[in-house]
Amino acid sequence: MNLYRSQGITIHISRDGMLAKLSISGRRKKFPDLREIKSALDTAGVEFGIDQAMLEEIIQRSESVSELTIARGRAKVAGKEAKIIWALNIAERNIPKIGNDGKADFRHLNQYEPVKKDDEILSLLPGTPGEQGKTVTGLPIKVAEPRIVSIPTGNNTRLSEDGLTLYSAVDGVAMLKGEEVIIDTIYHIPGDVDFSTGNVKYQGTVLIDGDVRSGFRVEATDSIYVYGTVEAAEIYSKSGSVFIQNGILGRNRARILSGDKLECGFIQDATASVKNDVIIKHYAINSNITSGGKVIVIKNEGVIRGGKTIAEKGIELLVAGSERNVLTEFVLTRSDMGEEQSMLWQVKTRLTGEQEKLDTILKRIEFLELLRQRLHSLSDERMQELERLRKDISIVKKSIKKAEQEAEGIATETLEKFPESIVKIRKQLHRKVTVTIGYKKYFSTTIDGGVSIHRQGDEMFVRTMD
Repeated sequence: MNLYRSQGITIHISRDGMLAKLSISGRRKKFPDLREIKSALDTAGVEFGIDQAMLEEIIQRSESVSELTIARGRAKVAGKEAKIIWALNIAERNIPKIGNDGKADFRHLNQYEPVKKDDEILSLLPGTPGEQGKTVTGLPIKVAEPRIVSIPTGNNTRLSEDGLTLYSAVDGVAMLKGEEVIIDTIYHIPGDVDFSTGNVKYQGTVLIDGDVRSGFRVEATDSIYVYGTVEAAEIYSKSGSVFIQNGILGRNRARILSGDKLECGFIQDATASVKNDVIIKHYAINSNITSGGKVIVIKNEGVIRGGKTIAEKGIELLVAGSERNVLTEFVLTRSDMGEEQSMLWQVKTRLTGEQEKLDTILKRIEFLELLRQRLHSLSDERMQELERLRKDISIVKKSIKKAEQEAEGIATETLEKFPESIVKIRKQLHRKVTVTIGYKKYFSTTIDGGVSIHRQGDEMFVRTMD
């Protein structure tokens, strides 16, 4: 607290500088006039928020006062941050709607919202700037500027002229993609894909509230969303992802092709070929899965049993195979491995031929040497043959060495394509599970607990996981 005293006038300034209090002693022979009090305030540094009416009243009464508030500072006023007001329920994704019975409906998650052209998506409530404060001594009290909030415009949206409201520019489905609102053009089927709809082929996104029945085909250039089950049907997304809320009951006839990702509840008796990752919530049984990314089955049951799972970047699951020892295959490979495999086969075929040629030469030389020992000499023709064969040994050995180097080079190049590729089995590995990485294969035994299987050099390694 700042304190100023002079000739019976005392002025106290609070620590925060927001109040100045005046005291005038009654011991003075003459009560101070207005000029003296203002001079004292000025000397104390009080220049803002002075109560002029209070000063005049003090002079008029001419009575002593104690700790009377004579000046007040101005408090800072925080600005109000701009706020986005959503007209659609897409801000909180993956949250199930709650029905009238209080149960969560996982078939209709808040991932998207159908819209028509010119539908409002959101509005921006502008913020207000803050107001700077000031102490009684005139010092400014700064206020933080509110955070700038921008409208998350994206594909197929438009802003109002004042820039405060976002509208849909097309008919479609609104969704958040990263930090942007986009409107994806869709074909919305409120029920099942069956005889009532026929096969579906659409330039855009397809949204199916129900199931895809056996024998039908759904084809789209963009993503396909199925909030029911896919039976023995065909699903093909050219450049988007495939999302199947329940799962696939394929009956060995279902086929899923995705130009991006596949996410589903389960896969059973089906074939799936996916450009990037495959994420399965429960299990995969007797299915053939090919992924250009990773195959991940680490929630709930987390089982892959039967069939063949092929991936380029890794496979991760909880349980591999089953107690009944169902043959289950895992393969880590690359899409360009076919050409290398053909080259390696050709080199190894040539190497085998050269090795057989060397064996034949060595056996012939052995025969001629044995013949010379018994006859004590060889004819000129035989001696010329022996000399020629010894020269051939050097030529064939060089050819063998070259083929071995070529094979080693191809194998090394192949290995370099799997620097981080690994199969992780977090809980249990059963018998009759095979893991192939490149051209090397591991045949499993039953192992309780987590293991990771990877290739190092020309060997396969199995390590326990914590």
